[in-house]
Amino acid sequence: MSANQIFDNFMTTSEERFELLSAYIDCEVNEAEEQLVEQWLSDDVDFRRLYQQQLKLRQLLIDLPVPLPANSSIKAETEVMISNVLSEIDKRSQRRKWKLAGLGVAAATMIGILGSILSPSPNQQFSPVANSLRPSKPVAEESVLIAMEEPLVPVPKSMSTK
Repeated sequence: MSANQIFDNFMTTSEERFELLSAYIDCEVNEAEEQLVEQWLSDDVDFRRLYQQQLKLRQLLIDLPVPLPANSSIKAETEVMISNVLSEIDKRSQRRKWKLAGLGVAAATMIGILGSILSPSPNQQFSPVANSLRPSKPVAEESVLIAMEEPLVPVPKSMSTK
């Protein structure tokens, strides 16, 4: 059985023939497929017309003008839009950071307040109730001694000779 007979048995639908023609135009076929497409081109007028249309369409796509990106106003507008989007992202990020910092400070304050209220403290020196119950002791007055010419403590001789 030859390659043409194999392909004739399997390539019966027009979609399969069109796909093989597209692959042939793009040079993506093996030798047996190439021979089969060329046989179809020589035998079938409709297939040859389809081949000509595909070649023309391919050429039109190649010749299609490409927009100039260098000095285009679209490029400038795109860059402005990108910078606006990035600045908005930065603003939102900063706001989110400040919100999280505020929540952290509020949580720390609440934990401190609740901790001081709920924790039993063995040392009640800061409690106003504990301070009012203690009798106050009078402070004994002491005289202040100022030594101007002679030291209060005798200085060793080794230090005074230097």
